[in-house]
Amino acid sequence: MIQEKRIDNLTRRFSYNLGGHLTQVDETGYGERGERPQRRTEFERDSIGRLLAKLNADARQDYVYDDADRLLSIQRLPTAQGKQIGVSEETLEFSYDLLGRLIQETTQQGALSYEYDPLSNLTTLTLPTGQHLNHLYYGSGHLHQLNLDGQLISDIERDDLHREVLRTQGTLTSCFGYDAMGRKSWQFASRLPAEKLSRIHNPGIQPDLLVEHAYNPIHRRHQYDPAGELTRTLDKLRGEIKYEYEANGQLHSRDTGQLIDSEEFRYDAAANRLNFNTSQFDHVKDNRLKRWRDQEYACDAWGNLVEKRSGMGTLQTFVYDCENRLVRAETLVDGKLESTGAYRYDSLGRRVAKVSEVKGKTEQKHFLWQGLRMLREERPGQSSLYLYEPGSYAPLARVDQAEGEEQKLYYFHTDQIGTPLEMTDREGQIVWQATYKAWGAVERLAVNDVEQNLRFQGQYFDDETGLHYNTFRYYDPEVGRFVTQDPIGLDGGSNLYRYVLNPTGWIDPLGWTGFDASGRPLSSSQYSVWTSVEMPQDIHASGRPTHFRYANEELYNRTLKYPELNSALPPEVVEHIKPGPRGGFSDRSPPNHSWHHNAQTPKDIELIPRSQHQAPGPVQNSLHPNQQGGFKKLQSSAC
Repeated sequence: MIQEKRIDNLTRRFSYNLGGHLTQVDETGYGERGERPQRRTEFERDSIGRLLAKLNADARQDYVYDDADRLLSIQRLPTAQGKQIGVSEETLEFSYDLLGRLIQETTQQGALSYEYDPLSNLTTLTLPTGQHLNHLYYGSGHLHQLNLDGQLISDIERDDLHREVLRTQGTLTSCFGYDAMGRKSWQFASRLPAEKLSRIHNPGIQPDLLVEHAYNPIHRRHQYDPAGELTRTLDKLRGEIKYEYEANGQLHSRDTGQLIDSEEFRYDAAANRLNFNTSQFDHVKDNRLKRWRDQEYACDAWGNLVEKRSGMGTLQTFVYDCENRLVRAETLVDGKLESTGAYRYDSLGRRVAKVSEVKGKTEQKHFLWQGLRMLREERPGQSSLYLYEPGSYAPLARVDQAEGEEQKLYYFHTDQIGTPLEMTDREGQIVWQATYKAWGAVERLAVNDVEQNLRFQGQYFDDETGLHYNTFRYYDPEVGRFVTQDPIGLDGGSNLYRYVLNPTGWIDPLGWTGFDASGRPLSSSQYSVWTSVEMPQDIHASGRPTHFRYANEELYNRTLKYPELNSALPPEVVEHIKPGPRGGFSDRSPPNHSWHHNAQTPKDIELIPRSQHQAPGPVQNSLHPNQQGGFKKLQSSAC
């Protein structure tokens, strides 16, 4: 590709060397008054195409590698323009063991060191303070315990499918239940002893009867429709909330049972939010939203939100660097300065510092990262260490340390997609409790004894702007979209401001592209296939149960022949395809999966994640072109 012209007339031209490696990007913006500013980013490469340097108007970054092509360091030198907006000199350094595993990362915030077990599970993370965050695992490799220098954070128990069913949280113990599709159907936090609760999943016990027990300060249930969308929650602290969706999976409404708190939404074809008083034919022609309810927006030539007016008296202004990262923000209320914010990033684009002032009170914060997850937040005299669920951005616990005081341990209680709803202390008292609007804005803070800024997975609330920092972008929860265009371009979807398809089942921790429950990007037309089975011709005319029974039996026989396949398949699939007591096989798809008739070769039936089989978007054109699946084709050809 040598040129990209976006719907808003922003143009990008790409240049390459003889080896086909990108060496230069020239961008031409498009302002609201027709102005056409330009900017350039250059890339220096070695003879095998490795990136040696990146140069733009704000800084030069140099990259060094070892003989195995592993990144050893990044050194940044700011330009005069970069220094004016807060870009500083910086060096990031990385070290590896003989197996290529990262063992140390050194930044301006200190060094992180990593130790692993023989299976490459992280066992010890050593912090710049010298503290050791230890991870203990089951023999299956799933996390069993977290402790900090021997101080227990949480013990985790799992079922036969390795799903988390119990987690200790100080004096509370949280329990989780799942429906037949593997979705979280209920959860509660109880004051009953953990050793008693650990037996609730034993045969003969009905654990869901304990959900509303009087000893449970927190409990909730979740219900889903056949497409897998959340339709109803029953929450002890928030009551009943119902959700409805449009045919393409977009959220249509959130019903709390109270007119004042309920919400409805309209969208144009590109998923831009529309007011209800607009024509059904209205749309945001360039995806740069100009107005939403009582708010007005203005973008710069690069599509970044630079001005937001709310009501009659509030004006917010935003300033960005040459990579579209927010560096300064101001809020005026009735012409008077209400708040300011200044932000700094490292060479990997992670926010490492901010200085904010709200109503005359100034606050400085620095952030330490473990990969692309914020690990520690520091302010003068106090720090907060964040711990997360394995392989996730859903927070599990927080350890606060103030100078001269003992550590304070807090626990997160999240919803079905990992958004914090409550935070409790070691004694089980709720110290923070929030109710959100559909797209993540806090509707009500019922308890706010301790500051808590995490929101949707990967998001951090900035009080001075009302925006959520979302790793590589900023998100506006009032309108449910990002304030800048996607840094990965069309790989993140056709609308470069879109957050996710719906906020009840999708997340976007990095600010790049939304993921559904199976981890498939919203923009992808591809789907995952565990295995494919070719059906014999004599059963082509039979129904789905016969096809599924044959596929389950064939897959079971393959697992006997190929042990490595048995190990690779999800546990619930392995269990489902086994023959029953009389030797028969199930005529249904395994839990969380679908047997899908390939649309191009219908005699081939594929095992794919059910969430992908039911997902909206481009993937449906691959699964069911022209809204016709392989099963119908197979039936037609067999007649």
